[in-house]
Amino acid sequence: MDLQGHLLYIDITQICGIGCAFCMYADKHKTGIGMELSTLARENLAALINAPQVKRISISGEGEPLNNIKVFHEILHLSNGGKAFEFITSGFFPHDKMLDFYDTTDQIVLSNGDTCNIRLSADSHHIEKVKWRAHGLSLDYLRTRRPGGLSFSFRSIDTDRAFTRDFLVAELARWGMLATIEPCNALEDVLTVEGESFGIDYKNLVHPAPGTPEGYLDLFDYIQAIETKINKRFTFGSLNKPPLANGMDLTVKPNGDLFLYGIENQRLGNIHFDHVRWEHLATHIRETPLARALYTQPLTDLLARFDGRELVQSIMAKANNPYWLVKELANHDGLLEQMVCP
Repeated sequence: MDLQGHLLYIDITQICGIGCAFCMYADKHKTGIGMELSTLARENLAALINAPQVKRISISGEGEPLNNIKVFHEILHLSNGGKAFEFITSGFFPHDKMLDFYDTTDQIVLSNGDTCNIRLSADSHHIEKVKWRAHGLSLDYLRTRRPGGLSFSFRSIDTDRAFTRDFLVAELARWGMLATIEPCNALEDVLTVEGESFGIDYKNLVHPAPGTPEGYLDLFDYIQAIETKINKRFTFGSLNKPPLANGMDLTVKPNGDLFLYGIENQRLGNIHFDHVRWEHLATHIRETPLARALYTQPLTDLLARFDGRELVQSIMAKANNPYWLVKELANHDGLLEQMVCP
């Protein structure tokens, strides 16, 4: 079982004051914690980050990661260089504070020989909640200060792409930038500003609330769109286009707990108490029936074993996302086992 091109997700906080209606972590925000790094946690994260098989380190949260930029910058300092980082944010800071954050981040990644892409949420769920919007500011920062280590992209969970497209074009116009947007595929647009291109990624909203406008891809259409994008069948793990094999997809939670992304009924350890290396995780995938099945068998083939099961069909309709689907199936005794070993 070949595994290459791993993704490392580090959720650095559960704290968030934005209050998006769709958020699946809202119950954690009032009493949530922010990640802190113990000596062993630094050792483990450094080993995970600097492994040659890692293609990207994505910093996000079960809240807004700007609420823990101290630990984000500490994580950047763990790199030995040549790594691609990503920071997913609403960009809610006042503009002067946001610019200071960009400058500091750029200095760190440049000194290490790394890069960091800032992915800004650009959907109606976030925009209506954020007073200080960083979209125009960010691309103005890019064109005026020319940071050597930073790049920018956008993400959206809107049903109607017109909101994201119209918002970005209008917001950039306020900053004196003429923007055009070209649809690329069912999950991507390309934003072009003054000859430079920026990606816009679209995700399915999990558990759309009653009254949410129609238009989301259903679970199977969403999986098909991913398969078209990557040109292979969808399995769990870090998805790489052929001829590359897929890699591992590891999530570190704010308290240090480790899970394979989407398979959160199987805790793999904790960075504060356990010795964690990619080879240990690969052994878990190869030797654990559920993880091995999800990593090696197309998800739609596994789900076909549930044809006609009313409970599973209702879960699939609500979850609307393959990773959240498995989390929800895990809440029902025996369902995941039946999918792997019918």
